[in-house]
Amino acid sequence: MERRLLGVIEDRFSALKNDVSKESRNRYESIEHLKNCLENDFPKLQEVIKSEGLDREDNDAQVKSKIDEEVERLSELVSNEKKSREETEEAILEMLRDMVNKIKVEIENEKKDREENEETLLSLLEDTCNKLNSSQAH
Repeated sequence: MERRLLGVIEDRFSALKNDVSKESRNRYESIEHLKNCLENDFPKLQEVIKSEGLDREDNDAQVKSKIDEEVERLSELVSNEKKSREETEEAILEMLRDMVNKIKVEIENEKKDREENEETLLSLLEDTCNKLNSSQAH
């Protein structure tokens, strides 16, 4: 009975030993597989990350360049518009100055003509009064 129990125990111990050995081999193979993946794939992933980083930096540089070009173009447009507006304002001011000067000259001319007409009218009135006075005196 003791032998039988020892046999059963040894059989079960052998079976457990085989199971543990298989499980240990499986785990070792899994660890080796993970280790190989990390050794092979990790550098590849690092290269991909590095490549993506460089691509992103290139794209950022291109975007910055395009933004700088667009800002320069818009600044030039604003500058041209400002210059054009200033030239237009200057031309309008010059036209207004010319008009004011012409109107002043016209007003002066009108004033001189009116004064001359008043002088002529007063002279005619004085002559007429003098003639009336002289004709009444005779």
